[in-house]
Amino acid sequence: MGNRKQPFGYKMSLGEIVIQESEAKLVQEVFRRYIAGESLNELTEALRQQDIPYDEGRLWNKNMIARILADTRYTGEKGYPKLIDEEQLIAANEKRSNKP
Repeated sequence: MGNRKQPFGYKMSLGEIVIQESEAKLVQEVFRRYIAGESLNELTEALRQQDIPYDEGRLWNKNMIARILADTRYTGEKGYPKLIDEEQLIAANEKRSNKP
């Protein structure tokens, strides 16, 4: 079982929350691709094919991606380093709320 304590894209280093570069790039890619029109299921499949685990021994699923797309910490809130612009978060959430 994994032990993820920070949102995907971050890690603790010397008591501070810092960006975990490879994961952060993936978070940015998830936002970009979702806003561009890919579905949660398409993103899930793409991440599984890249063989990048969400956490130790845990495969990606659409709920994990949905949590990333809804997480305001990626905009720099609550002491987290900024990974995306607020406009990207808004666009992703508008798309999620407008789906049939």
